[in-house]
Amino acid sequence: MRKTALAAVALALALTGCGPSDPGKPESGFMTGLRAVFAFKACTGELEDRFGLKEIGSVTSNDMKPSPAGKPGEWDVSFTADVTEKETGRVTRYKGVCHVRRDKPTSLDASFIKEIRPATDTVRRINPTQ
Repeated sequence: MRKTALAAVALALALTGCGPSDPGKPESGFMTGLRAVFAFKACTGELEDRFGLKEIGSVTSNDMKPSPAGKPGEWDVSFTADVTEKETGRVTRYKGVCHVRRDKPTSLDASFIKEIRPATDTVRRINPTQ
């Protein structure tokens, strides 16, 4: 196992144990933000599989909105994401909700919005108007 993967797993395990000491009190904004980031990261693999993307180079999202769903540590994270494929450079936008549950695998409800930048190896031809 690579060091980065091991560090990510250790951090994720540490975060699952970090919750509010009093169940009646909400988590801090910092903790909520960290949980949203890890939830979204778990869903990038789902995006690859569902939409047949090549290897993902980067994901940018400026509007992740986490909301608790059920038990502590269970989240629904709504997002709009711009995904850049590593091999082709194509950038596409998706909108959806990532569902993180303790007793089930992470799931994703997402839809394709638009292509922002086409792949570098794509040739577009425009038919002339007559």
